[in-house]
Parts: sequence; C-alpha cells; structure tokens
Amino acid sequence: MLVYIHGFNSSPASSTYGKLKKLFAETSALEYPSEGLFADNLALLCQQVEQIKSATTTPLVFVGSSLGGFYTSQVAPLFSANCMLINPAIRPAEGLRQFLGRSTNFHSGQQWDFTETICNSYQNFCDQRTAPIERLVVIGKNDTTLNPAESLQYWQDHATIHETDDGHSIAAIDDVMQASLTRWLHL
Repeated sequence: MLVYIHGFNSSPASSTYGKLKKLFAETSALEYPSEGLFADNLALLCQQVEQIKSATTTPLVFVGSSLGGFYTSQVAPLFSANCMLINPAIRPAEGLRQFLGRSTNFHSGQQWDFTETICNSYQNFCDQRTAPIERLVVIGKNDTTLNPAESLQYWQDHATIHETDDGHSIAAIDDVMQASLTRWLHL
C-alpha cells in the first residue's frame, strides 16, 4: 500500500496524491496540520500509519513531497518501509523560515500564523539517512522553493537520486519513479 504525506500548507487534495492514486489504486494519504508542532505532527502521522498497517497485509511504501518528504524521511524508517521523497525539505527549521507570518492553506484557504515556535520545533528531528531502508529521492532541477544542489549533496550517499527537469511540483510520476514504487510494493 502506498502511503502519501503532503507538503507544507497542502493536503491530500494535492496534485501529486492524485497522480499516485491514478497509478496505484491502493494509495492512502495521511494528514497533518501545517500549524502543528513537529513532534505532535510526527505522533499524529505514526498513529495514522498504525491504523493503515492494521488494515492491510501488503507492504507499506511511503511517498512524501516537500515538507511531506521530510516527514516521510522520519516516518518510513520507524516502519522499516522504503520510500520516495519528492523535493524533500531537509532542514525545515531553516528552510521554512521564509514562510514565517500569515499563511494560507493551498486547498482549504484556511489562514493561520506560522510562528517562530512552530518553525523552531523542527530543530528536534533525528537524522534518519542511515536507516536501513531504500530511498528514491526525486530532485527537480528547476525547483525554486528548495535548493536542488543542497538536496543532492544532503542525500547523495544515502539514497538513489533521480533528477527531473521539474520545479518544486512534479509534472508526472515518470518511469523511474513508477518502477521503484512497483518493485517495493511487490517485495
């Protein structure tokens, strides 16, 4: 079963989730509030994974985009699951700082305040890059939200890297991505 984690200010209504769902019928999306603290969101995501895990006998494979890629890098190792990270945030306490202040969810339109406290909560994460799982890190070479070169350097010794000509959002789940996801789902 594919398990998708959305990015900052997004939701399961994201286009990436829709693309995954078209290709893989057994795909579930997790949800967390962008205005939540990192530890609370991580616990919430793990609770949702436990519910999915208890309802299926198929292997779990995680996909996360942007901040969802960061959360996926944290959650997948806890469940010994392989994962695909799409333009993952790598140091959210630093990278999200640009979004401090009034924020709006892309899908619901809900407005909220992204505070220093929320941003700083992302400092307390475990570096899970050496966990014994397989990772495909998809890096859009034209991403202007995150630094593609920094992502490449951060993940190069810990994952298979797949570079695309995309920006922060991917245009499609291409053959390389599909092949990894399909292989992992059938292990």
